Amino acid sequence: MNRKDHRMSLASLHPERDEECTPDIFMVAGVGNSCVVLTGEGIVVIDTPLRNASRVLESIRARSTLPIHTIIYTHNHADHAWTTGIFLDDAQKNGYPRPRVIAHEMVTRQFELDKKLSSYYRYINRIQFGQGFIRPAGYEEYVTERIIRPDVTYSDSLQFRLGNLTFELYHYMGETDDGTWVWIPERKTAVAGDLAEGFCPNIGNPLKAQRYELEWAEALETIAGKNPDYLIPGHGPVLRAEQVKEVCLGTASFLRSLHDQVIALLNEGCWIEEILERVRVPPEFTGKPWLAPVYGHPTFIIHGIHRRYAGWFNGNPGELFPSGKSQVAAEVVKLSGAAHLIERLKELQHQGNIQLALHLADFVIGGSEDMTRRKEALLEMVKN
Repeated sequence: MNRKDHRMSLASLHPERDEECTPDIFMVAGVGNSCVVLTGEGIVVIDTPLRNASRVLESIRARSTLPIHTIIYTHNHADHAWTTGIFLDDAQKNGYPRPRVIAHEMVTRQFELDKKLSSYYRYINRIQFGQGFIRPAGYEEYVTERIIRPDVTYSDSLQFRLGNLTFELYHYMGETDDGTWVWIPERKTAVAGDLAEGFCPNIGNPLKAQRYELEWAEALETIAGKNPDYLIPGHGPVLRAEQVKEVCLGTASFLRSLHDQVIALLNEGCWIEEILERVRVPPEFTGKPWLAPVYGHPTFIIHGIHRRYAGWFNGNPGELFPSGKSQVAAEVVKLSGAAHLIERLKELQHQGNIQLALHLADFVIGGSEDMTRRKEALLEMVKN
């Protein structure tokens, strides 16, 4: 995977579009997908993503003047649950009752964490998504004032009927611990949230909280067991019938394989470096587009599984109480010279060994007192 793939805008990966599943169920796609269900007694909206909610509302009003009755969050993230206010404003404007909001009981706790860690979350999202995902000025106030907490919460499952349709909500743990997926049995349609992302599951994210590979697999297997005609994912296109089976069961098997390999190697007494070297993606999953390492990556998943079961120590005594990296870098520069390190890192780049070249650049940037050399190494590093 090219390093630049990590910096790709999610908007470019998931262009805006509408996809119809049945005459009364459609998906509005963007950075995050919304599912809209039309019933004779009102409309159900599943997920209200940042940046995309106005278009969701436009798509709804192009089809129906009925009130929005219920909003469901599949989880707490900004691309799924942060613009409910637009739909409440629509209700007030049209004289409709205020829509109720349903979510898992942990969503409210996660919203409080968003508030508590708002500056940190803004910082790491700027790193992760680049300039295209900078949160706006006043973000902290937005988190405090504009996120709409759920009116109704549940623990394991919840069911309600609206019009002639049944909505079954089930809790899952995957990218978050507050996840909900929705089953509409009369239409054989599953709305999966980020259980389905269109590419390799985002587990072991380098900057984010713990995620849950086994529970993710279990939820996908449960969805597949319903034999859906349609699966509306949190990101990416609608899946149909045989695609659902292939993607859900294949992804679950892939996650279980990585999990079991990490556990086996931990039981052999292996440290994380050896685990990363020895775990292998089963060959039957190589090249599957729904496991493409665009956002998640097998290496990240291995780290996530390891973090769940083991401590942070990597087995190297020199890193238990390590010297500062700048101190180590300065010693390396004294021994080798910044010019020689830069010459060698350029050779490594030419050979295609980018990762090792980056390590040498780190030594120069962190340990050289010559600003010109530091800038030269930094420029070489930025190229990659």
